[in-house]
Amino acid sequence: MKKSFGLAILLACGATSGASPALAQSFDRNALEDMFGEPVTTSATGQPQRAREVPADMEIVTAEQIRRTGADTLPDVLRFVAGIDVRQYGLQDASVGIRGYDTALNPRVLVLLDGRQVYQDDYGLTVWSLIPVALSSIRQIEIIKGPSAALYGFNAVSGVINIVTYDPLTDKVNGGRVMGGTQNQTYGEAVATAQVPGVAGVRLSAEGFRSTEFTGYGQGDTREQPHSGTAAVDGRFLLGHGIEWDLFGSIGSVDSNYYIDTGTYTPIAFKANSLRSALSADTPIGVLKLDYYRNENRTSEDRAAEQGSGENDHWREDLNVVQASDLFKLGTNNTFRIAGEYRDNSVASLQTFSGRLGYTIVAGSLMWAWQILPQLSLTNVIRVDDLSLSHDGGQFYIPTLGPLYLDARIIEPNFNSGLVYKPTPYDTVRVTAARATQIPVLVDFGFARTYGDAIVAGNTGLRPSEVQNYEVDYDRKLAVLDSTLRLAAFAQRMDATIGSPFGSGETLLPTYQALLRATNFSGSNEAGGEIGITGSSPNGLRWNLSYALAAVRDSTPEDVLSQAATVSFQRQTPTNSVIAGAGYTWRRLDLDVQARWQSHIEDFALDTSTGATAVIVVPDYVTVNLHAAYRINRLFTASVLAEQVNKQQIAETAGLAVDRQFLAGLELRF
Repeated sequence: MKKSFGLAILLACGATSGASPALAQSFDRNALEDMFGEPVTTSATGQPQRAREVPADMEIVTAEQIRRTGADTLPDVLRFVAGIDVRQYGLQDASVGIRGYDTALNPRVLVLLDGRQVYQDDYGLTVWSLIPVALSSIRQIEIIKGPSAALYGFNAVSGVINIVTYDPLTDKVNGGRVMGGTQNQTYGEAVATAQVPGVAGVRLSAEGFRSTEFTGYGQGDTREQPHSGTAAVDGRFLLGHGIEWDLFGSIGSVDSNYYIDTGTYTPIAFKANSLRSALSADTPIGVLKLDYYRNENRTSEDRAAEQGSGENDHWREDLNVVQASDLFKLGTNNTFRIAGEYRDNSVASLQTFSGRLGYTIVAGSLMWAWQILPQLSLTNVIRVDDLSLSHDGGQFYIPTLGPLYLDARIIEPNFNSGLVYKPTPYDTVRVTAARATQIPVLVDFGFARTYGDAIVAGNTGLRPSEVQNYEVDYDRKLAVLDSTLRLAAFAQRMDATIGSPFGSGETLLPTYQALLRATNFSGSNEAGGEIGITGSSPNGLRWNLSYALAAVRDSTPEDVLSQAATVSFQRQTPTNSVIAGAGYTWRRLDLDVQARWQSHIEDFALDTSTGATAVIVVPDYVTVNLHAAYRINRLFTASVLAEQVNKQQIAETAGLAVDRQFLAGLELRF
């Protein structure tokens, strides 16, 4: 396309002169990647940038790397990324953390699909199998390590994972994939794209999964056959010169057991649907964007029925987001992005929230990217969020403490600042600082139920948790080895840790009722980093080796943490992890092996005999995956995958042990 070629030329000129990349509402990633030999992203600042030039520690997993894992779930893809912690509680239940702080239902990582939030604000979790995306439609997964709230808002405190799909206007993806194997696993996906060249493109995709759950857990209830399915339509249309319109819609459902912050499993059914409409225009005053999306999530838990109340916990969450921005340049060395956002998020249930609980957020942000010298750039982003919380419905009273539902307001500024220095074409140094805020999720604010003699309640007086992060990164291209060396070192401080109603311990009220209530705890400090090398040779050989350190120290006293294991991050974070891999392509055959070792952690589980939370030591472990794929012809590829080939069972958590898995698959691409 003529437009894409022009953008590529401008970006090339910018790269050689040190200037920022050209601005465009969309761009041909294929052309730019071919030209520069590396991915291009907008996730770090909102403007197009080469991966090595972003002012953040970003890891990009490409479509080719996803294919070579042979994985059928997103957490399985992320497991072998340095600095990522994946805990598998079940075949459909995995928790993903960045640089530690990973717990069941981890609320600290913001997950996006093409920039749209798929993280759920009701309980503060990402239901990975509910993300409406087929793996074959993913172009790349962009992982920002460290706080990124200045661009994305509250809760991007550990980092951001943005799943970027192929552009339906320029990328024609058609095909299907089926897999099956042990645990009665069955996975299938299909993708179809229709295009009017240069005018419109529409992609349809669907995927589904069913299996028999891992065995061996003696407490709580687990569903024997977890299953999920999603479908999505994604379109892009050129309305005129420089004007583009994006439309997206999806539906999905998951029915599985989940390990929650009580330290036991609960069968949960999730249903979700979403709509999105985004308009962008390349104008004389910059690239203007207006984006609206709506997420609807329905959650139904069976925990209440198990405990004899006769009613399930269930609720509906509605999220409406409007975003507007202007990306423009002043001169040749200064790029600005002015943005505003309005967010309306609510959850409704008479049984669980005594009506409707919700908040609105009004936010404004400013990004300034300054090319100081050809080799030196500085990017600053600042954002201010104003949250107003309110409740509509009957009041819930806690004996001797009074009403639960009180209006609240939170105003928080956040920033990201990054200095990027490229002394040679082979070296890149980054120095970054950031402040991010984690707000309580809706369950933390206002969950309200009585179970027998126990009261479980949120807390509208909770304070947000502040995270400050300082980091130095260094990248070095090793041409003689066809490799890239990456180093990162960071220090982080978190204040006012937020504990959920189910994970903050209990107190005895004068009425002799047990009160479980969301509360704030002292914070923690963390120091760590990663060092890794990745490379490939023209003869088809590829390799990777990395080490990650995440040393967390909690400030909360040990006697308090013993009753609030969910915020005992020091115990739950693996201090050390090592990832190693190798692969070889010979003609039509691809062979890959990936291995991960991590040090021990201490997870938690409910002791049903005492009703207390018990600390469970999870020993260090090694897991090894083997994958082979053979291209039968230009249409079909057959593959086999052995996950955890080195051991029959591995305890990754206090829940179900993970079983060895063998899968075979067939893929069609045309």
